[in-house]
Amino acid sequence: MEKIGVFGGTFNPPHIGHVRLAAAAADALGLDRVLIMPACVPPHKLPAALAGGADRLEMCRLAFGEDPRFAVSDLELRRGSRSYTVETLRTLHAEYPAAELWFIAGSDMLATFRQWYRWEEILSLARLCAASRSADFVPDLSGFTPAQQARITVLPIAPLEASSTEVREALRSGRTTALLQPQVLGYIQTHGLYADGLSAYRALLRDRLDDKRLHHSECVSDAAAMLAAQYGWDPEKARLAGLLHDITKNESLPEQQRLIEADGGELTALELQNPKVWHQRSGAAFLRLNGLVTDPEILNAVACHTTGKAGMTLPDKILYIADFISAERDYPDVEVVRRLAALSLEHAILYTSRYTVVTLTKMKRPLHSATLACYADMLRHFGLIKEKLPNGKDDTA
Repeated sequence: MEKIGVFGGTFNPPHIGHVRLAAAAADALGLDRVLIMPACVPPHKLPAALAGGADRLEMCRLAFGEDPRFAVSDLELRRGSRSYTVETLRTLHAEYPAAELWFIAGSDMLATFRQWYRWEEILSLARLCAASRSADFVPDLSGFTPAQQARITVLPIAPLEASSTEVREALRSGRTTALLQPQVLGYIQTHGLYADGLSAYRALLRDRLDDKRLHHSECVSDAAAMLAAQYGWDPEKARLAGLLHDITKNESLPEQQRLIEADGGELTALELQNPKVWHQRSGAAFLRLNGLVTDPEILNAVACHTTGKAGMTLPDKILYIADFISAERDYPDVEVVRRLAALSLEHAILYTSRYTVVTLTKMKRPLHSATLACYADMLRHFGLIKEKLPNGKDDTA
């Protein structure tokens, strides 16, 4: 019986970590071939700065072309719609009825696999290979039946810290990266992929932010651009807003306060108790005072990206939610928020503002009035409370 692996992803771009994982799975499972499957639009994921399907397909051919076991497939790209794994496996099962199919993915997806669309059918159509980067990784398979567990193989492979997001960051910043094969890098450079004209801003950020905050800013930039394309704001403005939103995050508190006051503002008594929110206002002040940004849409979005507020504009909402769903975020509910963001910005804001209000209240920490106003505004938007009464109080519906 022929054994066929199915390795899907955005491959944006494909790097040596992808190739290593596919080769390790092919070796360990004795696969006759592995289908490399660039996705069209993955569900529940917001891949920003996404290179075109034709470019990602060609980069995959260049990256995986040296191993005769690998075959790059345009099946999901030809479908031209959201790519659900079960639909791909149904097609492959019909095309190769006598083959044993193996679906290859990272071990981290085991935590959310039972939330996937028709996950039980996926396991009936293909065996699952979860590739772990740690030899001592112990998967929790307690949510699966014994029969389902028998169809899941956890494959330990040598650790390799690699992500397409980090590769894109390096490319945009003009840095070299050993994560790309020369032929893939050459294709990217020839076709001008992933360049966004923001190198001067990145140079400024490198002098002001630590590495962790720089990475976060790039991820928020990506998420904001994707949301902007989806909901109708200028993606280039969104990308810049996301990149600069935390520009004063690593500044001292006295300097942040000085910036706010130099911009004609003043910290409220409540804000003085919660310095973690100062950077939204000091960031907007820094950008305005130094003439780095004059666009009021960007400045206003930066100024409320942490607390939110009532009456947020589309740019405000996009940056606020992008900060919650950026690629490096891994808090427990992040996948929920990402799915809500794909549904509507307002659904995501309702969920996140409520979460913030409830969490801070339980912790008996200061709750910014703008956050409470943001939550109430979303409750009114969905008709869960009535409009304000003449006395200024909200009345539950």
